[in-house]
Amino acid sequence: MSTLTFTTPARTWLERLPLGNGRLGAMVGVDGGETRIGLNESSAWSGGVASARRESVEPEAAAAALAAARAALDAGDPVGAEQHLRALQHRYAQAFLPVGELIVTAGGDRSAPLRRSLDLTEGVHRARSGALESSTACATDPDLLIHTIRTPVPVDVGVRFATPLRVRDERMPDPPARTWVLDLPADVAPAHEPDEPAVTWDVPGIRPASVVVSLRLRHDGTLSDAPDGLTVRGATRVELALAIETTVPAPGHEPEPIDEALRRADARLAACAEPARHVEENRVRRSTASGFSFELGAPHDREGGRELVDPLGGSPSAPEALLGSLVEYGHHLLGAASRRGGPPANLQGIWNADMRPPWSSGYTLNINTPMNYWGAEVTGAADAHLALLELLEALAAHGADTAVRLYGAGGWVAHHNSDLWGYSPPTRGDASWSQWPLGGAWLVRQFDEHRRHGSMSRATLARYRAIVSGCARFLLDLLVDDGTGGLGTAHSTSPENRFLTARGPAALTRSSALDRALIGDVLDIAGTVLADTEPDLAAEALAARSRIAGPRIGAAGRIAEWQGDPHEEDPRHRHVSHLFPWFPGDRVAERAERAAVAATLDRRGDDSTGWSLAWKIALRARLRDADGVSRLIDLALRPAQEEAGNPAQHRGGLYPNLFAAHPPFQIDGNLGLVGAVLECVVQSHRPGCIDLLPAAPPVLARGRLRGAVVRPGILLDLDWADGRPGRVSLRARSADQAGRYRLTAADRAVDVDIAADRVTVLRGAELAIEPLDGRLSSRPTPDRSTT
Repeated sequence: MSTLTFTTPARTWLERLPLGNGRLGAMVGVDGGETRIGLNESSAWSGGVASARRESVEPEAAAAALAAARAALDAGDPVGAEQHLRALQHRYAQAFLPVGELIVTAGGDRSAPLRRSLDLTEGVHRARSGALESSTACATDPDLLIHTIRTPVPVDVGVRFATPLRVRDERMPDPPARTWVLDLPADVAPAHEPDEPAVTWDVPGIRPASVVVSLRLRHDGTLSDAPDGLTVRGATRVELALAIETTVPAPGHEPEPIDEALRRADARLAACAEPARHVEENRVRRSTASGFSFELGAPHDREGGRELVDPLGGSPSAPEALLGSLVEYGHHLLGAASRRGGPPANLQGIWNADMRPPWSSGYTLNINTPMNYWGAEVTGAADAHLALLELLEALAAHGADTAVRLYGAGGWVAHHNSDLWGYSPPTRGDASWSQWPLGGAWLVRQFDEHRRHGSMSRATLARYRAIVSGCARFLLDLLVDDGTGGLGTAHSTSPENRFLTARGPAALTRSSALDRALIGDVLDIAGTVLADTEPDLAAEALAARSRIAGPRIGAAGRIAEWQGDPHEEDPRHRHVSHLFPWFPGDRVAERAERAAVAATLDRRGDDSTGWSLAWKIALRARLRDADGVSRLIDLALRPAQEEAGNPAQHRGGLYPNLFAAHPPFQIDGNLGLVGAVLECVVQSHRPGCIDLLPAAPPVLARGRLRGAVVRPGILLDLDWADGRPGRVSLRARSADQAGRYRLTAADRAVDVDIAADRVTVLRGAELAIEPLDGRLSSRPTPDRSTT
């Protein structure tokens, strides 16, 4: 694994380095003897469960608006239809907020040489400034932030906590300890709601959560305690443990009393008698548990992994080293931002310093939240993927009322934005993003990769079946006869994109390409996972699925996005929703479709936001277009720029700490890149086939992959050079996944028996037995996924 090292100080937030344990997040910045640590906790959100109930739409008003909108569509007036549907819109989802900042000062010379690094295997930040050394980690056992300082010469160390939240109580139980009780606001409006107050602390009927921050110090100096912070004088060793707890028991649930959060914080600190020892134990635990690694280019010459020094600095890293480290960085970020039992990674992962963050740092379901998990299963991060199930259950609980209230439908629904509380109605704003009731469907399709990769336990399957059942029921009620014997959607959008009409740009259509693809996939899933428990619903889902049309090639030879062939308002739009079937879907494109998908991507152009670049890389990989992949990777690896007077909204790249730019920073650019790059190295969406190096440009010509998991549950290690496999190691996760598979590489194929009780190893010559005939049709095999 890689280490990211910087020899320059972190003086801005985007120069800091991210830590996390899936619940706690920390942004560590070091400048000489001062360390500033931005603090986050995954459940620290504004608002509450009741936020979505403010100004609720009544069923009668919703039914009238739907009828009027459909009549306007029948009359060829999509702009008028959008105006009618505004009656369905609610307000906005709530925001993910910072807990505060820990400032640790330890003297030192700011002109002294500085070296600060993030070990992506161990999850530890280390810094050395002159003789002063520090380390920082978000430990999992106990669940604390730990910061240690070592220096051979005694220094004075100051510790201060600052917060933008409302301080309800501050306690100083013992001299080396301090506890703060903080209130989260009842409402935070997104910046695109300028008429709303930015932050509102109290709203009748809404019960926001509270936060407990508690710290303890161990040291060999003399402590002095003042209202503005703690100071340890004449110390050579200082160890700080910080607990952060909220009153949120689980996503979608009302907050609990503050006493329980105080008890948990005290218990965690009591279990941490020796903070430095816990950092070491967590380091060893992480380094031995993480089986995933990804390295490009020549083999590293440093024991323990590759080190990138100032990767975007005066001597930029080679593209191979930078891209390989970015994949490992994304793997680190995902595990740091989400874990089993907690909320999933949001638009900024788990790192945010703003009380009014861009797009509320929330859950955007029409691409960004699902994209966060594209690399989860293939990198063995199934535990992080389970956080998505927590959000799905919150949406199912609260989206049932939205389904019946707005659509007169059964099951549950979610639209394009959500939050910790399971917000499910359409937000205010343009119909192109608001009027899209398939956010839950996309999350179900994404989480199904947990099953497809053989990761799903029986207990998780039982929870997942309930989610799929409700989603399928809503989709079946949403579908209408399209007049030709098929089924489609009565009003539809292609997320965030619009087409031209005589009355101006419009977003509303019928049965968009994404609608058909998503609904079809979820009904297929329902037909499989509900076959034993709800056979009637499974059969109904499959019957409906057979009546939904597949992708359509338009008159211009491109994949049609909307009904008919209207001209798009923005030909270079960042979303490529109509290409969903080919990624993240698993449709295998034959010749005509391949040409149409390629032509569609050409029309969209290469340059765009960081997350859009990741999506296009994955699509080019599915087309086996190595040249297209190469162009897009070059754009993803460049330094981010925001020119004066030009916010560069559609220009991705990397900030100094390697966060991906939208701009501004969005974590999906980092996390989506993981899944996209690995699609260039191995694909397993064709049943019974494992395709190696299907789209490897020069930057991916040589490398090593360890700890990968491919469908339907095969562990894979791979070495390759010159775009060809050198050594492949394969083992099935269980007997259910064992069997005969077709392995393809460099236009050759071989059938391989893969067992669960032994490792199958093939070397270069063994991978060139049977030439392919030029086609890549799927091999029919039994479904070995857990059902």
